[in-house]
Amino acid sequence: MRKAAEVVKEISAALREVDEQLRRHPYPEALERGEVPVAALRAFPGTQYHVATSDLRSMAMMVQRFGHTPAGGFLNGLLQGEFAALEGLRVLAGKLGMTREDLERYEVTPEGFAYATNMAWMAANVSVAEFAVGILVNFPAWGLTCGRMSRALRARYGFTEQETAFLDGFANLPPLEDAILPIIQEGLDQGVEPRLLHRAARFFQAYEKMFWDAMMAAALSPNG
Repeated sequence: MRKAAEVVKEISAALREVDEQLRRHPYPEALERGEVPVAALRAFPGTQYHVATSDLRSMAMMVQRFGHTPAGGFLNGLLQGEFAALEGLRVLAGKLGMTREDLERYEVTPEGFAYATNMAWMAANVSVAEFAVGILVNFPAWGLTCGRMSRALRARYGFTEQETAFLDGFANLPPLEDAILPIIQEGLDQGVEPRLLHRAARFFQAYEKMFWDAMMAAALSPNG
């Protein structure tokens, strides 16, 4: 039987190129130089509001499907984190003059919303091991860019720590391996194929990059 740590190591090696693309993405680099127009910054909370509200429902579905299993505590923790993230996101949006109605009415691009679509499909269709490996691979990459964005917003755009709390919550997540590797191992022991774990992680990272590409497109748009 394959070991979870071994499979995760293989996945990390296979995704090295896209991980590097995320680490060197032009959007946080543009933020760090103060080159993103203030109007274009609204694309982030506007898009993330719809992503986060969709992800909240996806997490709730995962709790419904697997809350009775050993993974239940971990999944419920993710769900509670989504509630907290939404509150922080509203504060960040408020700094940019966006009301709750503005967030509700924000027109999301397909590229910006693709991550949430993938999350919802996985919540409805895949094993908890596939879902968990996606989180294990994706959250550190997301947190790294959130941390860069938070620091850039404070240094270049006058945000306070309270106003970047949404970003800092993801940037300061504790390591996830101890919670997730047993979930992956149980899946492998029950017959989940490693190729499905590879695919889940690959999808998470691909849609993550698509989200930041959408933010960069908004920064370059003449309409902001």
